Amino acid sequence: MRLSYQVLLCGLSLSLFHCSDDGNDAPGIPLLPYAVYVADEHGQTISVIDASADSVAGKISIGIPGGHHGQGLIPHNVQVAPDGKTVWVTASTHDHGVAEQVLVIDPHAGHRIIARITLGTDQHLAHVVLDSASRFAYATANQPGEVVEIDAATFKIVRRIPLGNDRGPHGLRYHGGKLYIANLAGNSLGIVDLATGNVEELALGGAAVQTAVVPGGRYVFVSLYDTREVVRYEPSTGKVDRVSLPPDAKGPIQLYPTPDGKWLFVCDQGGLDGDPVSDKVYTIDIPSFSVSNTIVCGAAAHGVVVNNDGTRAYVTNSGENTLTIVDVATQKPVKTLPVGETPNGVGFLFPGGGMP
Repeated sequence: MRLSYQVLLCGLSLSLFHCSDDGNDAPGIPLLPYAVYVADEHGQTISVIDASADSVAGKISIGIPGGHHGQGLIPHNVQVAPDGKTVWVTASTHDHGVAEQVLVIDPHAGHRIIARITLGTDQHLAHVVLDSASRFAYATANQPGEVVEIDAATFKIVRRIPLGNDRGPHGLRYHGGKLYIANLAGNSLGIVDLATGNVEELALGGAAVQTAVVPGGRYVFVSLYDTREVVRYEPSTGKVDRVSLPPDAKGPIQLYPTPDGKWLFVCDQGGLDGDPVSDKVYTIDIPSFSVSNTIVCGAAAHGVVVNNDGTRAYVTNSGENTLTIVDVATQKPVKTLPVGETPNGVGFLFPGGGMP
């Protein structure tokens, strides 16, 4: 199986969606001490969840009216800056006539969109992360096979880092001056040294969708959709291990560790290239690197983030337009909330910070 970003973006819904009216205002959404942000792909909104009350606070419309097919921008991924001052969104499109953007939202100013950074057409923007100092943002451009570096203060493009032909970068994470990038088409882990711009590549033998880094950086994890595996890479030694998900796994997408480095939550979405969808999230015990539990969430469990104190995990269910809240201690769902259409990426804000 050879997956592409287009397949990943469109795998669950091929229907058109309506354009929003404004895209700059989110009236009635104040700054929340603890908040979850969900990228609603086909709703063209960012759902904002009050994590203190486990309730929906409102939605941010990302605009803008689309091309002649009426499609416009698709919010694929959302990331809270580590300093908690901004929320970043990659906005892709199915319409070749619409320039793709990285959007910046200020949660301290009524959740307004304060910047629209145009990256060009036919980029197939995927994920965005920031460095630990929140000085630069990095977005993967799947089609040209690049990572775009953006100055987080001026919102200007600093450079484009090529990853190689036919790599198809998708998910990525930052740690210690390096980017760890899941190359979906390249079946590999790309490692970018940001100081030098040098790119290393580790062949993985499967369609790499997303990466995760444990606090402290000892391990980097990569989800492999088609082989139904999670790879563990140890940067200090170069050692690579892998664990197979249970036999009924349909295909892992996003994954996220707990702050204490004990658990890794893996969303088993499925649903690509005609595969059946899954409602499972698997828990991997990081020290033993083994699957320890299966959590039933919602149809096409896709995105996941863990809060800052490691007590809750938040899972987007792309197939049923919901967000499931999971108690980390019991590893059981405690509540499911409605969000926008086809929820994808998810981020978490806490007082003075955001989860990386």
